[in-house]
Amino acid sequence: MKSKHSEIDQRFLILFKLDAMNLFNNISSRSNDYIEAFSLKRNRGVFKEVFENRYSRASIDNLSHCPVEVIEVLNSFYTAVDKLYWYLKTTQDMPNTIEDEVTRKVARIGVLYDQVELFVDAELSGEAIDYDEPVESNNIHDLELKFDGEIQEEDSHEDFIQDQEYPDMFDDSVEKP
Repeated sequence: MKSKHSEIDQRFLILFKLDAMNLFNNISSRSNDYIEAFSLKRNRGVFKEVFENRYSRASIDNLSHCPVEVIEVLNSFYTAVDKLYWYLKTTQDMPNTIEDEVTRKVARIGVLYDQVELFVDAELSGEAIDYDEPVESNNIHDLELKFDGEIQEEDSHEDFIQDQEYPDMFDDSVEKP
């Protein structure tokens, strides 16, 4: 199907989609590097380069070229990115805690990026989307995130559960001591 949007609107949609894609790729693929750099030097300057994006410099006029639904998913995506950036700029956590928190937040950002991609692609192709229906994806970002220690802890709980039979205290047919 042909898009119902003008050429300039399509360009803005593509630019926002590419910006979100590049930002997500930077955040996810460089996470080990920026966590290590911060852990060793305690210098937060590296985050500015990783989290650089065009959306933060976009004007209201630029955003007015996007449908309302796309603006909403873009806002959700960039808000989650901003929360991660703020966490990294202000945290006093130890490196392992930072790594765990970044992993959780990047997984959430991945789900939101999938939504941005879905909504922008639908707008560009002219396909109809039921915006009230939850977005489903077969992407790795949708998997439940558990760390090895959490899985081992769940498995260890099963070791302590033992089947035991207790006599019914109110049953008259059972011999009482």
